[in-house]
Amino acid sequence: MEIAGKVAIVTGAGAGIGAALAYRLVAGDARVVVADLDGDSAAKVAADLGDHAIAVGGDVADEQVVAELIATAEREFGPVDLYFANAGIGGGPGLDSTEAQWANTIEVNVMAHVRAAKLLVPGWLERGSGYFVSTASAAGLLT
Repeated sequence: MEIAGKVAIVTGAGAGIGAALAYRLVAGDARVVVADLDGDSAAKVAADLGDHAIAVGGDVADEQVVAELIATAEREFGPVDLYFANAGIGGGPGLDSTEAQWANTIEVNVMAHVRAAKLLVPGWLERGSGYFVSTASAAGLLT
């Protein structure tokens, strides 16, 4: 996939895989919104990336936060071409997990992706392009 000139949002980009994705995208001449629950970490990554990146802190399980990410990307760089749903959390240890632990895991690891897709896919269909990339770890596959 050609990424030069594309606009991307990467969630969970304050560290780890998300930060690595942001660095690679900018190295390929994309513009990136670096998103993370830890806004300070997102800001550090974006500062390292320079003019091709901007940071937004917030919980991507919240549809308003995702809408803000998209609005920021459009305002700063143009329409979003790529969405990297990388933010994720580990759940509880199993069947003894609380309802709240299960609900939080489902909100971040599943519903956040659904909400982002609802906001992005209609525009991508209209434009005829767009990519939604989900990160899944071995831990996610094992549960």
